Amino acid sequence: MENQDFIPILLGSDRNVYGMAVSFHEEYNIKSISVGKKDYLETKYSKIIESYKNINIEQKKIFLKVLKEIYNKYPNKKLLLIACSDVYMRLVIENKKKLEKYFLIPYIDKDLMEKLVLKEEFYKTCEKYNLDFPKTIITTYDTYQDLTLNFDFPVIVKPSDSVMYWKADFLGKKKIFIAYSKEEFDDILERIYGSTYKGNLIIQEYIEGDDTYLRVLNAYVTKNHKVTFMALGQILLEEKTPASIGDYGAIIPTYDKDLFDKMQEFLEKINFQGYANFDFKLDKRTNTYKLFEINIRQGRSSSFVTASGKNIVKYLVDDFIYDKERDIEYLDNKFLWTIVPKGVIMKYTKNKELKELAKKLYKEHKVRNILLYKKDFSFKRYFLINLKTLNFYRKYKKYYK
Repeated sequence: MENQDFIPILLGSDRNVYGMAVSFHEEYNIKSISVGKKDYLETKYSKIIESYKNINIEQKKIFLKVLKEIYNKYPNKKLLLIACSDVYMRLVIENKKKLEKYFLIPYIDKDLMEKLVLKEEFYKTCEKYNLDFPKTIITTYDTYQDLTLNFDFPVIVKPSDSVMYWKADFLGKKKIFIAYSKEEFDDILERIYGSTYKGNLIIQEYIEGDDTYLRVLNAYVTKNHKVTFMALGQILLEEKTPASIGDYGAIIPTYDKDLFDKMQEFLEKINFQGYANFDFKLDKRTNTYKLFEINIRQGRSSSFVTASGKNIVKYLVDDFIYDKERDIEYLDNKFLWTIVPKGVIMKYTKNKELKELAKKLYKEHKVRNILLYKKDFSFKRYFLINLKTLNFYRKYKKYYK
């Protein structure tokens, strides 16, 4: 790493971290450092990552101590600090003034974070800027037993504060719940609020449509609050295990200039900076995109951008490392990003046109699982990643409805 212009410090150890590390290595031929609480397979046995694992960096004192140790090891390097989960992102932003002495930090400040990350505040922001989102009710721990819904079942139930929620433990815990009846709805709320989670819950109308109605939009916004990149992905398959609902298994880029213009205007008006990651669903009743949430970082599937021909990290590096100004670019290239096997895509993708497009892309070799990076090859790593990939057959058979 002594010969590198800069060093990416990736907080986490999962698929998001590996996708970013591949992007940095592919574009700049450099290694990254990852620091994570858990030892996930995605970053195991990698030659492009120097890992600090099994460290409880969710605790503020340990978090700051470990990062200071990394800085002391590379005091003359530009260190680019990148959070790859909500927990780490919050820690970075809450300690931004301390960390800015040692690291380059491409994140917004705490006040704007609270308006975007806490979902009830985010929906207020959506109303202010005329962004469409599903009909929504907010309930609190004190009011949930007397809650009256003004839309029909099924409904979505999800936490407003995802960081607090993932620290809680209860039977049948899921990232997002779908309640199909009043009885099921009441049971979900009782189980959530019977745990240590006492934050607000978001109750939303369910937007009909299979996985292929979902969209993910990625953007990069400079420290001068100018959008320099946007990419829209159409989902073929969403993951289905309880902890992974909302993560994506297969994506093909698509293009919608009207949506790009709308979200660019929003990001620039709120003085955003860094990566933004939006989740939408196409409402077939009105043919409009309904916005679910924003991640103020790149998402776990954001490597679909790199896989499809626009390396996601070069916009960040040009901005923070080289101070290079860019005109806005869009991803407009048909390519299949996937972490699931071809057989799973062909069996469970419901949109026939998308399935035919996927077949065509396989024939043209325009397909990539970014976890299988050729320049990071080892027999052990490839064997274990392929084994994990094949396990999706079992997962989709068990959970797909």
